[in-house]
Amino acid sequence: MKIMIVEDDKTIRNIISKELKTWGYEVFEVLDFENVLEDFKNEDPDLILLDIILPNNNGYYWCGTIRTISNVPIIFISSKSENIDQIMAMQMGADDYICKPFEVSLLIAKIQALLRRTYDFTNNANVIKAGDISLLTDRAILTYKNEEIS
Repeated sequence: MKIMIVEDDKTIRNIISKELKTWGYEVFEVLDFENVLEDFKNEDPDLILLDIILPNNNGYYWCGTIRTISNVPIIFISSKSENIDQIMAMQMGADDYICKPFEVSLLIAKIQALLRRTYDFTNNANVIKAGDISLLTDRAILTYKNEEIS
């Protein structure tokens, strides 16, 4: 799973990126804050971590712009901690909001929960395939060429 980080603070971006990589995520760090939409289209991430205060356009703008073409999960990470900022983020299409400073372990937990709810990881989790033979382990059903075998 690929996570796109849109954060202009290099220290915070590096901390998040390093932690995500240790959890096995692929990471794309936005460095050109004028072309966030182009980066999004090119990278096709599974989740976005988005700051509000950015050079050029703010995170609200980028969230709204991305929402016109995608329902990718978006978590805002911001030093803006007023309720109105969080409400605005949610109204622009955010799925979650974390105030800085934050615990990285909480961020990872929220990312994992949001990815679990967004993407179907169960389709092949209980299926073992070998050629035309499939075993549905959760239901103990064996199929050959999509025909159930007793």
